[in-house]
Amino acid sequence: MTKFVLHRNLRLRNRLTASLAALLLIFSLRLSAQEIETSSQHPELPRHPLTLQDCIAIALGESPKLEASRFDLLAAGEEIRAAQASLWPNLKGSATGEAFSGQSTGIFSVVTIGPSTGGVTSKRHVNLVGVGLFGLRLEYPVFKDGSIFGFNDAPAVQSAKVKRNALAWTAHLTREDVIYRITQAFVETVSAQNRIQPIDRRVALLQRSVDITREEQEKGLLLPIDLKIVTEQLNGARSLSKIIHERAVAGSLGLARLLGLPSSTNLRLESTLPELPPPPDAAQLFHTMLTLHPSLQVQRANIEKARQDYRLERFRLYPSVTLHGSAFDVTDFNTDAHDLIGGITVGIPIFDFGAQRATVRARKDTYSAEQARLGSVADDLVSEIVRIYEEIDSQSASILTLQGEIGKLDRDLRVAQSQQQQGITPLLTVIDAELRLVAKQDELRIDQARRLVLYANLQKAMGGTWKWIR
Repeated sequence: MTKFVLHRNLRLRNRLTASLAALLLIFSLRLSAQEIETSSQHPELPRHPLTLQDCIAIALGESPKLEASRFDLLAAGEEIRAAQASLWPNLKGSATGEAFSGQSTGIFSVVTIGPSTGGVTSKRHVNLVGVGLFGLRLEYPVFKDGSIFGFNDAPAVQSAKVKRNALAWTAHLTREDVIYRITQAFVETVSAQNRIQPIDRRVALLQRSVDITREEQEKGLLLPIDLKIVTEQLNGARSLSKIIHERAVAGSLGLARLLGLPSSTNLRLESTLPELPPPPDAAQLFHTMLTLHPSLQVQRANIEKARQDYRLERFRLYPSVTLHGSAFDVTDFNTDAHDLIGGITVGIPIFDFGAQRATVRARKDTYSAEQARLGSVADDLVSEIVRIYEEIDSQSASILTLQGEIGKLDRDLRVAQSQQQQGITPLLTVIDAELRLVAKQDELRIDQARRLVLYANLQKAMGGTWKWIR
């Protein structure tokens, strides 16, 4: 029988191949896991082109500003619990180990344990002895900083509560700011994308106009200045086309960033801009704003916080009362000694060169300043709403004018095309008529996008009390 023996180098080669295959498998598995983990960190996009409502829904779940607001609210809630807990009984424990050697240096014993016949005493010389000291201390502020046993509305607790209320109203303002930024980015990006085809058409018409003008100039029918003018127009249109293309790309990248998506994401956006909302009733708008606006609620919370700070400093002029109790155990690990102590401490502010009274006056002045600032906040809100109304009015008038001009230019173009077909009007006249129409239509798109952004700004200025976009 013939016996086959595997060569040593062949066995080594097989082992290396198996090891490399295992490493490649492990690496591919880890890479897949990392890809899955990375993809799970980003929101899943719908299959259809994103509408404005889709973008807002994604942004409200991914916005870092809103996430920071949520953590601020959590921290404020913990501060309320901390302020309340500081007014309730407080129990502390201690354990100390010490070693003594020598004898007492005074007439009082540092440590006395057990009877005089045993243990450690100050009148006894010791070479080295270990001592353990254990204690518990309980303190209960009966009356302190306006708190009575911790069960009334103490200024420190109320101040923490109104701070949380202010943060909650600020979160509303943050939400409206996120909605405005998404709306602005969406409208400007879609508007830029919608302007790409008209500007390309404009470049093509100008290129055709240059070619015709050059032919006419070579025939002596036009002057060189005519060719120079139309060439400059073509160069300007090409620069504008480049800017619009880059603006559309930049807007898409910026919107992806706001949505918490990687910059490489190819966003497909709905090409139709949102419908324009009906103009809101100004009287009802102002009444709602001056009653429910989050900025006013934040300022009212600031006023209440200033009042509680004033109360807190004023209560610090009064005596404080604290119940306390202690339990001690001292041992040299042979003999123990115990002490139980209970008492009441009354702290009376006597003299501090008027520092506390000056602090009280400062807090009172701050309270008055916050009350006066409420009217200033309301005035600023009214001024902002009036300014936005004026801009919407101006933009609407401009749009109406452009629509009338576009109607006339469209008629002129149709007439020029008809006359050109009949051989009455040259082709350059038709191209010029279409160029004027395309330019006016581009102006109309820009103004319509700006008016939409103004309505979004109106919702932001209203703090969400009037909603167009949800």
